[in-house]
Amino acid sequence: MRLRFVAAGPVVTLLLLGGCSAVQTPEPACRPLEVAEFPLLGGIRGTWMDDERFVLADLHQSRLLVYGTSEGLVRIVNGWESEDLELNFVSPTNIQPWEDGYVLADGYADRDRLLGLGADLRPLRVLWESDIEKGRGKWKGEEVFVLSWMVALRDRLYVQASRLTDGELSEREYAEFGAARLLNGPGGALRELAAWPGFEGEREWHGSFHDLAATGGRAASAFALRFSPAGPFVQELVGEGRRLEAFPDLPAPMPVLPRDGPEGRDAFYAALEASSYPAGLYADEDSLYVLMRNATSGEPVWDLHRIDPRRDEVVDKVRLPTNAAHVSLLPGGRYWVLEESSSGLEGYFRPPIRFLLLSSAAIRAGEVPSCD
Repeated sequence: MRLRFVAAGPVVTLLLLGGCSAVQTPEPACRPLEVAEFPLLGGIRGTWMDDERFVLADLHQSRLLVYGTSEGLVRIVNGWESEDLELNFVSPTNIQPWEDGYVLADGYADRDRLLGLGADLRPLRVLWESDIEKGRGKWKGEEVFVLSWMVALRDRLYVQASRLTDGELSEREYAEFGAARLLNGPGGALRELAAWPGFEGEREWHGSFHDLAATGGRAASAFALRFSPAGPFVQELVGEGRRLEAFPDLPAPMPVLPRDGPEGRDAFYAALEASSYPAGLYADEDSLYVLMRNATSGEPVWDLHRIDPRRDEVVDKVRLPTNAAHVSLLPGGRYWVLEESSSGLEGYFRPPIRFLLLSSAAIRAGEVPSCD
C-alpha cells in the first residue's frame, strides 16, 4: 500500500514552534540579585513575605527595605511615617511574621518594644514594652531587654535578649513570648512565658550572627545556637530545653576574642576574621543548618551543615559559593538569600557587598554551584 502525504508542512512547523516556546530555560541554582541599596549594617535581619519578596530591618537608618527576587529594592518603609507618634520605630532590630501581619522588635535607649505591623508593614499597635528604666543613676527592671534576634513559631515568639541581675547586665538569654489578655490592656498583647538563662561568657561571644531558628512540619520547634564554656551546641527552646547531641566538628578550637568596642574594634575584627567558628543557625522545612566559617587555609570558606533534629544527627553539608569575610542567610521556600559583607577592618558598619539568590531545592540536594 502506498502512503499518501498531505501538505502539512506549515502545521508541523507551527507545532514545533509552539513546543519550543513552551520550553523554558531552567533557572540557575545561584544568581546575584541586582540591588541599588542595602541596609547600612551587614547581617540579614528579616523575613520572606512570599516566595518572591523579602523584607529586611535597616537597624541604623530607622526603616524597612522590601526586595523582590526580580526587581531588587521595591519599597522603603520609614520608621517615622506613622500618624501615631507612639508607633514610630527608631532602631528596628528584627522582623518576623505574626498573625495576619508582622512583629517588629524596636530597641532605642531604654525603650525596647515589640510592635504589631499590618500586612502592609505599617505599625498598628504596641504588643509589649520592657519595664527597664534608669533611676538614681542605675538601671532597673525585671523583664528582658536589648532584643536582638527572634523567630516566630505559631502563636509563640522566641527572642534573644539580656536581663538585669542586681543592676548588672546578665549573660545572653533566650525568652518565649505568647499572647495574654491583660486586665488593663488590649487583647493579644504579649508577655514573657519562659526563659533560658545564658552561660558564663556567652554574652561576650560576637562571632555568630544568627542564633535562632524555627523548623516547620509536624514536629515544628524553636532552637538556639548556644555557646557554653565546654563548646557550642544546639538547644531546643521547649520544655526543659533539650540539648541536641548532634553538632558539626569544629575546623579549629573556638577563638578567644579581644573585647569588641570603638577602641578595640580593629583588634577584634583582625582576630575574628582569622578564626573558624559556627557563624549562625538556620532552618528550612524540618531541618536545621549550622553555618560554619572555616579559615584554616587562609581565605574563609563557608559550609552549611544539615542537622535532622528528630534523629539528632548531622546528615550532610553543602559548601556555599562565597569567600566573603562575613556571611549571613535568609532561608525561604524557593530561595535562600546569601548576603556577603565586607571586612570589619574596612569600616565601622561592615556594609553588605551583594546578595546572592540560592535555590532552596539545590541546598536541600546538597549542591550549590558558583554564581560567578
